[in-house]
Amino acid sequence: MAGVEVRPARAEAWPDLERVLGRAGGSNGCWCQYWLLGPAYRERDRDENRRDLERQVAAGDAGLLAYRDGEPVAWARFGPRARLRWLAARFRSSELPPGEPWSLSCLYVAPAARGDGTMRALIRHAACWGDAEGVPVEAYPIDAAVPGATGNRFSGVLSAFVSEGFVEVGRLARDRAIVRHE
Repeated sequence: MAGVEVRPARAEAWPDLERVLGRAGGSNGCWCQYWLLGPAYRERDRDENRRDLERQVAAGDAGLLAYRDGEPVAWARFGPRARLRWLAARFRSSELPPGEPWSLSCLYVAPAARGDGTMRALIRHAACWGDAEGVPVEAYPIDAAVPGATGNRFSGVLSAFVSEGFVEVGRLARDRAIVRHE
């Protein structure tokens, strides 16, 4: 992870975030709106998703950007769990842990930076921020060891969170853990 610097995404960094997510907006034009809107993000114009993320970043608490050698290489949605309306709706039958944690709900690492520890740097930064602020940090990674686990890894992988000190506290689905760092 040497050489990876993680910073809060702020309005002045918007061009860097656009570079990381690319023309496609990360995944199918999502522009990291999935956990807020659910599948409805697909029904909207991609530019509307992009504008919403830009407004969220300008508000100053939408996420984190990772840089390697000064170049933007990754993004993570990081903010209060209460804002992730679709998370609670999607997993109604699962009980989320009590409290007001911040959620590290989505991670997007540019293809050229995958496999080099960038995801772990984002996870570590969020955990350190939570420690400093006295706020639990929660995530919902995929357990890739489960047979038939989804190939969608945008919420991260369980092993990366465990290696950074997160503890599994439940499951949203057979292949999706709930992890916390307190």
